[in-house]
Amino acid sequence: MKFINVVPARKSSRGLKNKNLTLINKLKLIEYTFKEIAKGKLKKTFILSDDNKIKKIALKYNLLTDYKRPKKLSLDRTSITDTLYDFVKWHLKNHGNFEYLVLLQPTSPLRKFKDIKKATEIVNKNKYDSLFSISESLEHPYESIDIKNFKKGKWRHLFPKAIKYYRRQDFDINSYFINGAIYIIKKELILKKKIYNYNNHGFYIMPKSRSLDINGKEEIILAKKLLK
Repeated sequence: MKFINVVPARKSSRGLKNKNLTLINKLKLIEYTFKEIAKGKLKKTFILSDDNKIKKIALKYNLLTDYKRPKKLSLDRTSITDTLYDFVKWHLKNHGNFEYLVLLQPTSPLRKFKDIKKATEIVNKNKYDSLFSISESLEHPYESIDIKNFKKGKWRHLFPKAIKYYRRQDFDINSYFINGAIYIIKKELILKKKIYNYNNHGFYIMPKSRSLDINGKEEIILAKKLLK
């Protein structure tokens, strides 16, 4: 077995209460991820959750719910690396070996199955240790400013080099952001409590139109319009 999917979904949420269960156009947020996973042939997908409501929905989509996420790994301050480490140790003991873990966060409702498939194909072809999905930056870093002292009539570019450029097409770097939709991680990395290898890492470039990451109410409103 080469790839297994995991969907981490804590019951609590720091920014938006019950975020994963928020209704977006007749479906709960987390169901958009479940629906796309169901289109694939990969049989092993685990839900990493401490929420029985989320687990009940996961069963409808034939996801595996037998991993019990510990309370100590379901807190706001919990690191995803600690959660994945605990899961991998549990999986090796209870379900056997695998090579790669595909991490799919439920806050990316616009991600499609074809995105997941293409990302795994990139890893397969290039034998990367890790990969994450990226998208072209909505705002280039050179266009970012600091207005901490604005009341005093002062502001500054975050990157001093930006003063050399006035047109985006002249910028000397291409800027992308990690959109959070897809992470693929080799088992051995997770056992070292890492999620990427800087020296052997791949990228899957997703279009901006599918790179929305839900953090608060504004993104929920936008998702409702885009998912109509």
